[in-house]
Amino acid sequence: MFTPARSARWLIPVVLLIAWLGIGGGLGPYAGKLGEVATNDQAAFLPQNAESTQVIDAQKAFQQNETLPAILVWTSKEEGTPVSEAQREAATGALASLAGTEGVVGGASPALPSEDGLALQGIVQLSPGLGDELPTVLEEVEKAGAAVPDTTVQLAGPAASQADLSDAFAGIDGLLLGVALITVLVILLLVYRSVLLPFL
Repeated sequence: MFTPARSARWLIPVVLLIAWLGIGGGLGPYAGKLGEVATNDQAAFLPQNAESTQVIDAQKAFQQNETLPAILVWTSKEEGTPVSEAQREAATGALASLAGTEGVVGGASPALPSEDGLALQGIVQLSPGLGDELPTVLEEVEKAGAAVPDTTVQLAGPAASQADLSDAFAGIDGLLLGVALITVLVILLLVYRSVLLPFL
């Protein structure tokens, strides 16, 4: 027969565990939003008439907008075969065709050959705030690059790395929550030295 003291012995840890998981699961996503309300702008803490504030404002005219580069690399389908001038022109045209594409910022670079002539490289600047749309934009970029005849195109650079990381860590929040839950249950089992007691 359960006594109030014995019931409290297992009820309190279970309630604390549920509360911890509920608070962590509910408020966890908001931790990443702290950056939206925080500021690292030095000028925000200085008077507007201070010389350093005026210099910071003047420097903004020389700063370029941030972009996320996507690098396209072409190689000939026949291994060891140098890329031709016609393929280089086609690659440059493919890069130019991306102008105006959603997510693409400004104009792309021309296709430049490597020192050994076995590859071509071009850079497309993407908007850094694409978020979940980044894979779709990269598909459009790769599709345009694939139009160069007798070549194989591959994507590299920060944009491709970010998309790969997003795929690799997709769903990791649920995995971490599951691992944390299992860890807590194992600790409870070790403390109570019983398989059933933590669940009673």
